[in-house]
Amino acid sequence: MSNKKYKSLQEQANLYLTLSIIFFIPVIIYIFYFVQYGGFEGIYHLLPGIPALISSYFWSRFATLRSGIKGEKHTKKVLNSLSEYFKTFNSVQISIEEGRTEIDQVVVGKDCIFIIEVKNHKGRIEGHEAEHSWTQHKIGRKGTPYKSKMKNPLKQVKRQTFILARYLKKHNVNVWVEEIVYFSNPNAKVNAQSSKYNVLSKESDLTNYLINFQPKRKASKEDIEIATKLLSGQNEKSEAI
Repeated sequence: MSNKKYKSLQEQANLYLTLSIIFFIPVIIYIFYFVQYGGFEGIYHLLPGIPALISSYFWSRFATLRSGIKGEKHTKKVLNSLSEYFKTFNSVQISIEEGRTEIDQVVVGKDCIFIIEVKNHKGRIEGHEAEHSWTQHKIGRKGTPYKSKMKNPLKQVKRQTFILARYLKKHNVNVWVEEIVYFSNPNAKVNAQSSKYNVLSKESDLTNYLINFQPKRKASKEDIEIATKLLSGQNEKSEAI
């Protein structure tokens, strides 16, 4: 993640946190008034419900952004530990006629390119490559188990691979693009059923895969150099936005 991108996301997260606190203030006032004076009469008891819901919404947005920032920072640290033969690009925006996308991490190796979609979800994650959504199982603060749905990240990374491969092809660059979904949260236990795509959840698994992967079609040194220059240009554009 570029410094400008990171700063922008931090500012947005701080804004959501501030709004959440502001809208929760009327709830605190109501609770104080209720304890001191016995509360309001009639429908006025319902008044705190509206700001409470708004506060909850902004808190949810803040928590989601904070989790994403933490996950990408962790992944960037892992990727920076790789040898000099790997070039890493963060938050790369690619646009072609068929569509556009923003890729969390693009890693250029000796003879191929990796797309890494980072997820910082925790709990038990279950899903199949063909499903529209996956299930996330978690434990609440009071120890009560619950579950929620998340978008299938394999469908997202598949689209990213298509767009990046088309982009490179239009520049006459013949490089194999390998997709990876990486769950960066150490408290995630992933059970993803896929015969085509790679779903990883350990630092060692990610680095070992990047180091030892053998593409079906090895790119030439010239194509790797051109791809690196193209991605450098796209990365600079992303930072300027």
